[in-house]
Amino acid sequence: MTPEFHEGIQLAIVGVGTVFAALIITGLLVGLIGRLAREKPPVPAMAAAPLPDVAYGGPDKHVLVLLAAAAAVAVKRPVRIRRVRFVSHRHAPASWAQAGRTDHAQESL
Repeated sequence: MTPEFHEGIQLAIVGVGTVFAALIITGLLVGLIGRLAREKPPVPAMAAAPLPDVAYGGPDKHVLVLLAAAAAVAVKRPVRIRRVRFVSHRHAPASWAQAGRTDHAQESL
Protein backbone atom coordinates (compact mmCIF):
# COMPACT_ATOMS: atom_id res chain seq x y z
CA MET A 1 0.00 0.00 0.00
CA THR A 2 1.16 3.48 -0.78
CA PRO A 3 2.01 6.11 1.83
CA GLU A 4 -0.80 8.33 0.51
CA PHE A 5 -3.33 5.58 1.26
CA HIS A 6 -2.04 5.20 4.84
CA GLU A 7 -2.13 8.96 5.29
CA GLY A 8 -5.73 9.05 3.98
CA ILE A 9 -6.81 6.28 6.38
CA GLN A 10 -5.17 8.06 9.31
CA LEU A 11 -6.82 11.33 8.35
CA ALA A 12 -10.24 9.63 8.12
CA ILE A 13 -9.80 7.97 11.53
CA VAL A 14 -8.72 11.25 13.14
CA GLY A 15 -11.62 13.12 11.49
CA VAL A 16 -14.27 10.60 12.56
CA GLY A 17 -12.79 10.43 16.06
CA THR A 18 -12.85 14.22 16.34
CA VAL A 19 -16.50 14.39 15.26
CA PHE A 20 -17.54 11.69 17.74
CA ALA A 21 -15.58 13.39 20.54
CA ALA A 22 -17.32 16.69 19.75
CA LEU A 23 -20.73 14.94 19.75
CA ILE A 24 -20.02 13.27 23.09
CA ILE A 25 -18.91 16.57 24.66
CA THR A 26 -21.99 18.33 23.26
CA GLY A 27 -24.27 15.61 24.61
CA LEU A 28 -22.68 15.82 28.05
CA LEU A 29 -23.03 19.60 28.10
CA VAL A 30 -26.69 19.43 27.08
CA GLY A 31 -27.35 16.86 29.80
CA LEU A 32 -25.55 19.00 32.38
CA ILE A 33 -27.50 22.12 31.39
CA GLY A 34 -30.74 20.12 31.58
CA ARG A 35 -29.93 18.96 35.11
CA LEU A 36 -28.95 22.43 36.24
CA ALA A 37 -32.17 23.91 34.88
CA ARG A 38 -34.33 21.17 36.45
CA GLU A 39 -32.99 21.49 39.99
CA LYS A 40 -34.59 24.87 40.65
CA PRO A 41 -37.08 24.76 43.52
CA PRO A 42 -40.69 25.29 42.49
CA VAL A 43 -42.16 28.70 43.15
CA PRO A 44 -45.06 28.48 45.60
CA ALA A 45 -48.35 29.48 44.03
CA MET A 46 -50.32 32.32 45.51
CA ALA A 47 -53.87 31.66 46.58
CA ALA A 48 -56.30 32.96 43.98
CA ALA A 49 -59.03 35.30 45.06
CA PRO A 50 -62.55 34.07 44.42
CA LEU A 51 -64.13 35.38 41.23
CA PRO A 52 -67.02 37.78 41.60
CA ASP A 53 -70.44 36.42 40.73
CA VAL A 54 -71.25 38.38 37.58
CA ALA A 55 -73.77 37.45 34.91
CA TYR A 56 -72.23 37.02 31.46
CA GLY A 57 -73.41 39.76 29.11
CA GLY A 58 -71.70 38.53 25.95
CA PRO A 59 -68.40 39.64 24.45
CA ASP A 60 -67.38 43.21 25.18
CA LYS A 61 -66.53 45.80 22.53
CA HIS A 62 -62.79 45.10 22.71
CA VAL A 63 -63.33 41.44 21.85
CA LEU A 64 -65.57 42.38 18.93
CA VAL A 65 -62.95 44.79 17.60
CA LEU A 66 -60.29 42.07 17.79
CA LEU A 67 -62.57 39.56 16.07
CA ALA A 68 -63.34 42.03 13.29
CA ALA A 69 -59.64 42.79 12.80
CA ALA A 70 -58.75 39.10 12.66
CA ALA A 71 -61.56 38.40 10.20
CA ALA A 72 -60.52 41.34 8.01
CA VAL A 73 -56.97 40.01 7.85
CA ALA A 74 -58.22 36.50 7.04
CA VAL A 75 -60.55 37.48 4.18
CA LYS A 76 -58.59 40.58 3.09
CA ARG A 77 -61.57 42.94 3.10
CA PRO A 78 -63.52 44.86 5.73
CA VAL A 79 -66.04 42.85 7.74
CA ARG A 80 -68.84 43.65 10.18
CA ILE A 81 -69.39 41.40 13.16
CA ARG A 82 -73.14 40.89 13.55
CA ARG A 83 -73.26 37.89 15.83
CA VAL A 84 -70.80 35.90 17.92
CA ARG A 85 -71.62 32.35 18.92
CA PHE A 86 -69.69 29.31 20.05
CA VAL A 87 -69.47 26.56 17.45
CA SER A 88 -68.78 23.04 18.63
CA HIS A 89 -67.08 20.60 16.29
CA ARG A 90 -68.37 17.56 18.13
CA HIS A 91 -70.41 16.50 15.11
CA ALA A 92 -67.34 16.33 12.85
CA PRO A 93 -64.11 14.43 13.43
CA ALA A 94 -61.26 16.63 14.64
CA SER A 95 -59.17 15.85 11.56
CA TRP A 96 -61.88 17.21 9.23
CA ALA A 97 -62.24 20.38 11.30
CA GLN A 98 -58.47 20.89 11.32
CA ALA A 99 -58.28 20.34 7.56
CA GLY A 100 -60.96 22.96 6.98
CA ARG A 101 -59.13 25.51 9.12
CA THR A 102 -55.86 24.73 7.37
CA ASP A 103 -57.39 25.13 3.91
CA HIS A 104 -58.95 28.46 4.84
CA ALA A 105 -55.69 29.72 6.35
CA GLN A 106 -53.72 28.74 3.24
CA GLU A 107 -56.22 30.41 0.91
CA SER A 108 -55.98 33.69 2.81
CA LEU A 109 -52.18 33.92 2.41
